[in-house]
Amino acid sequence: MGKLILLTLNEQEEKAIDKIIAAINNYIQIEPIQIAPVSILSFPGLEIRQHQRRVFQNGEEIDITRLTGHPS
Repeated sequence: MGKLILLTLNEQEEKAIDKIIAAINNYIQIEPIQIAPVSILSFPGLEIRQHQRRVFQNGEEIDITRLTGHPS
């Protein structure tokens, strides 16, 4: 039966793990998988997909801008 190791790393730790994987890869087969973090905020009738910079209200996309504040 196979084993599964799940790690969450910051950028500095990731470099160290890459070196460890390279060192033991000669002895065992390792298949690293990287999963990108997904940032979705969900509220009743509202979904904010941060990674896509998109907002949906009741399933319909809302047009948003990068500008903040009110026009003068």
